Amino acid sequence: MAADNEVLAELEGPLRELDAINKDIDVIVDQLVDEEAALQAKYELKKAPLYKKRQEVIARIPKFWLTCLEKHPIITSLIEMEDANAIAHLDSIEIERAVENPINYKIVFAFGANPYFTNAKLVKEFDFSDKGNAKVTNHKINWKPGKDLAASAKKEAADDAGDEFSENEEASFFCWFDDANGSELADLIANDLYPNAGMYFVGTAESDDEDELNGFESDDSDADADECTPPSEEAADAPTPKRVRHD
Repeated sequence: MAADNEVLAELEGPLRELDAINKDIDVIVDQLVDEEAALQAKYELKKAPLYKKRQEVIARIPKFWLTCLEKHPIITSLIEMEDANAIAHLDSIEIERAVENPINYKIVFAFGANPYFTNAKLVKEFDFSDKGNAKVTNHKINWKPGKDLAASAKKEAADDAGDEFSENEEASFFCWFDDANGSELADLIANDLYPNAGMYFVGTAESDDEDELNGFESDDSDADADECTPPSEEAADAPTPKRVRHD
């Protein structure tokens, strides 16, 4: 061990130079990631007319989007039994990208009449224009009396006010629509589930994020305090590029 320390001491100068070079490389890698994300978003916007045509076909397939969500290796873990009963009324998922900057988008869940809420659409908006400081806009869910699936998580947040929020493993999927951030799940929906919906439905898709599942769950547990609490205007997450496959 002492010998190793001596070697490192002798190499301190070259190692310091290597570290400086690696930092310069990291800057270029970050630029690559940003450009890949922007390029993917640009081409996702180009595919919008085809996604609209695809939805016309999907409309003839019962519980298509519920099946896709439940077959996604990460998203399925966020859906409770009662959530699934509500999502069974989901008619479509739409990703509405901003024409001027398609890296920004709205996620729109369009529902038919259901016993849970009166909204025809549940919407969550993400603006990633300011890198590292995403702006998230939530739209209120109008729950019907006694049907608020997120009520238990809201109560837990209120009971634990002032203390570290304990992870609620049974928090409703619908808490995400109230989450002050939620950009990691948004990224999965917009850049993985949505473009590859057909493959998820038939069970042939393999998410690029499967090997990141543990990291996703760990990161989300840190944000549990924000679940089902009033949304803040900004949150510090940015989209990551996905390798989009074709249905």
